[in-house]
Formats: sequence, C-alpha cells, structure tokens
Amino acid sequence: MSTAQPEAKTRFLDRLTAILQKSRLALLILLIAILAGIIAYFVWTEIQNAAREKSALWAEKAQKLEQQWVAETDTAKKQSLEKELTDLLARILSRYPRQYAAQRAYLQQADLAYRAKDWGKAAENYQALASRFPRSYLAPLALLYAGVSSEELGDAKQALSSYQRVRERYRDSYLLPRALFSIGRLLETEGDSAGALKVYNELEDDHPDSNWTKVARNRILGLKTEGKIPE
Repeated sequence: MSTAQPEAKTRFLDRLTAILQKSRLALLILLIAILAGIIAYFVWTEIQNAAREKSALWAEKAQKLEQQWVAETDTAKKQSLEKELTDLLARILSRYPRQYAAQRAYLQQADLAYRAKDWGKAAENYQALASRFPRSYLAPLALLYAGVSSEELGDAKQALSSYQRVRERYRDSYLLPRALFSIGRLLETEGDSAGALKVYNELEDDHPDSNWTKVARNRILGLKTEGKIPE
C-alpha cells in the first residue's frame, strides 16, 4: 500500500499546527473581542430595559400629576402642581430622550401650553414630537394640533405645512379627513378655490362617510354659489 496519502495527511496536520501556533495570539485576541462584544450587548440590553422601566414610571407619575393639576381648583396648589409637572417633564426629556416617555412628555408639554393659549410653545412641542418620533402613533395627532396652534398664531403657511405632512405621511390615520378639510379651508382663505376643490374631492373619493366630508360638500356648494368654481 502506498504511503503517499498518510504522508500528505501528516504534512497537512503539521502545517495546520504551525499556523495555529503562529496565530494563537490573534485567535486569543479575537476570542476576547467576541466575548467582550457579547458581554457589552447584554449590559447594554439591561441598561435599556432599566431605562424603559424607570422612564415608564416617570411617565405614569407625570400623567397622574397632570390629572391632579386639571382637577385642582385652588390657585396656589395648582401652580405648585404645574411646576412639579413641568420639572418632571423636563427631566424625562433630558434623561430619556429616546424612550416612549419622551413622546408623552412632549405631548404633555404641548397640551399644557395649548391650555394656556401659549400657541408658540404648543406648536414647538407638537412639532418636536412629530419630528423626533415620526413613526409614533402620536405623530399625526401632534402635527394636527401643531397646525391648529399655528393658525392661532396667524401663521397659515406653517399650519398648512403641518396639515400637509399628515396628508403625505399618515394616509392610514383616522385624523386624515380632518387634516384634509383643514388644508382645503386654508387654501380657500388664500384664494386658491381650485386647490381647495381638489382637496374636498379627495375627501369625497377616499372618505365618503366622514363627517369632515359632509362639511366639505357644503363648502363645495358654497364655492359654486359664490361663483369661485364652475357649476
């Protein structure tokens, strides 16, 4: 029997052993790096879980404080609750800017400003929520009220931009019909009757059962009566 095959195997094993001996430091470093990566991943996961839990507790506390603030009738106590709430919301945004609690904090800050008719601050916080959390279910709601706040400021251009973002990005939102009607209404005030009609027809085509579509139909009749669009 030929000895060529066993000798070839022996040479291969010798070469492999030599390679492993020369590369053992690199292999050790690679192994350490892999272990360090695994450890870092689990540590990061635990930190994220802890942050979610802590931020959720803070968000729950903020929600209760807002409820107490709304119900409070004593002026001094109401002011104290408002300060405690605003301080807590600021801490949430500082400590947990990427957590769900931050979404709620932006919304609560905006709502507080909205109640106080501080339209600029309200619009700013609504816009911040929509921009920083565009995939949140709260984003279209924030954009809608950003538009309302901008209208209160007399900034029709910014309001229209907010409503248009709902139209472009949140086609499945239940708030879309309201946003569409608001777009049509603002286009009317700008003298763009044809553009308004186009949006009202979009409401008719895509949301025939919406209450906002019923109002849009009345506006179409009004535009025809006023001679701003053809019969």
